[in-house]
Amino acid sequence: MQFRERRQVIQLIRTVYDPEIKRGRSEMVGRMDRDVPEIDAELRQACSEEEIQEIEEFLEARTAMLSEGAVRDSVTGLARHMRLAESYFRTQHDPDAARLAAEIFTAWDDLKKAIHKAGYRKKGPQN
Repeated sequence: MQFRERRQVIQLIRTVYDPEIKRGRSEMVGRMDRDVPEIDAELRQACSEEEIQEIEEFLEARTAMLSEGAVRDSVTGLARHMRLAESYFRTQHDPDAARLAAEIFTAWDDLKKAIHKAGYRKKGPQN
């Protein structure tokens, strides 16, 4: 199962084999609120027990990742990771690059809004 975090939701996507096209295709299983993700009755009905377990593990890992310490560590290394991403897009021609770029653009737009709303500008700390 794949989990895609979008602006307001986490999309849950499963890949199923389609014998007609002889490969897998993505199928949207459901959505969860990004701020307060929970497995509701409708989602439980749409998923197998293994998928429910996978969703629970994803939510546990996401909660741990979003803990204050982990978030602070991510922020302190963000500029370095952005430079690595810059190098990746300049030198690699990976088939996943377009998808990754779209996710980065969305995340970057959200981050810019949050930085601006917090009162920080490009010029650096306000004195």
